[in-house]
Amino acid sequence: LQKEALGKSFFLGGGKTGFLRRVAWDRPSPTLVTHPAMPATDLAHPDELRPLSVQEYKVIQQFPEEWVIKGKLLDKYRQLGNAVPIGLGLAVGKNILDHMNGRKIESFPNFRYSRYKNTSDLDIFGELV
Repeated sequence: LQKEALGKSFFLGGGKTGFLRRVAWDRPSPTLVTHPAMPATDLAHPDELRPLSVQEYKVIQQFPEEWVIKGKLLDKYRQLGNAVPIGLGLAVGKNILDHMNGRKIESFPNFRYSRYKNTSDLDIFGELV
């Protein structure tokens, strides 16, 4: 896909790891960006040679189908690219409320909560209180 889309530019120097990544039907999407064709971060449709549509951005961000995103086309992409997926916001909010109310915060085995060695989300909460 990269060679096809970039043509001769593909053979020039520099990293191209982010170019035209295809989203997968059965895996989480990479982070959506605020423009469908940002340099080095294009996300391509799983089957077609094109960027994702506004409607596809909405689905990835878990917005209800009937919600209308207002503005010009690039404004719509910007709004959706800056959004937090509804499920992620719900999970974060639930954990904050559970912590505030003294409820045990559920941990998931084999889930890497922190990129910092020997730390976890629970360690960070403990330090803040």
